[in-house]
Amino acid sequence: MTEDELPVGVHEEHINEPVVEKLAKGEPLFDSIVGYADVKKLFQMSLSSDKPVHILLVGPPASAKTLFMLECMKLERSYFTLGSHSTKSGMIDYLFEKRPRYLLVDEIEHMPMKDQTALLSLMEAGIVSETKFQKTRNTQLKTWVFATSNGADRMLTPLLSRFVVLHFKQYSFGSFQEVCTHILGSEGVPSDVAAAIAEAVWTKLRSKDIRDCIKIGRLAKTKEDVDWITQTLKSYKQ
Repeated sequence: MTEDELPVGVHEEHINEPVVEKLAKGEPLFDSIVGYADVKKLFQMSLSSDKPVHILLVGPPASAKTLFMLECMKLERSYFTLGSHSTKSGMIDYLFEKRPRYLLVDEIEHMPMKDQTALLSLMEAGIVSETKFQKTRNTQLKTWVFATSNGADRMLTPLLSRFVVLHFKQYSFGSFQEVCTHILGSEGVPSDVAAAIAEAVWTKLRSKDIRDCIKIGRLAKTKEDVDWITQTLKSYKQ
């Protein structure tokens, strides 16, 4: 019997393998994230648990939530999706076909409530079930669900109850600059250019999104480039 043919009640043969060594690229997990040592430890404890412990990171934009999701993409058999692009039928089809070990959902609050129900049984009992055209299919998975949300008011209460919920605060400028310099440094951007990017994004573009720093960092070679790119982006900003 193949892995995709496992019926409900039968787990995969290797479900008890240690998780933390299963990095797809062999890279250390969470090393690119500055601070949050306690959150990193909580993730590692979840990953090492015999049974899935699901984690939801709630907070405003620019609070490192997505960085944790991007780091978890290094894990083998991980699947990253945006809540706004996730439908119940699409999610169920993917779960049956790919059998992911880690389901990563960014901005899960944008997933319509009727579609959020697709995750309830998976997170509670590891069961995925669907009835379509008078045919029912069932399977059982051992899947960790890690998600982010800007707020919890648009999420089903039963879904929230299945998560360990951590509320993040927005970066201060000092933390923002430190994170930006650290991430861009890993991409080969000089520290002075990275610091200029952080300041330009924060003060001129009035953005607190680290992803904006990364975009500029991949374009700019000098601080003069940073000034020109920032001014151009401001000119075309709504």
